[in-house]
Amino acid sequence: MTTIIHAINSVDIAAEKLRETDLAFHLFDGAVKEWVPKSEVSDNCDGTFNMPEWLAMEKGFI
Repeated sequence: MTTIIHAINSVDIAAEKLRETDLAFHLFDGAVKEWVPKSEVSDNCDGTFNMPEWLAMEKGFI
């Protein structure tokens, strides 16, 4: 059996938290407003949010 491990690149996005629910953050980076799942995103508590690069690209943050 072969195990394949995929590295997930993460990025920090500078954004304002507009709203928050139990499951998601509503973020605004100055150009884009998007909901992102808390299961994939962490609040760095310094005005930035860490998320997988694929999600940041999908939502238009990068």
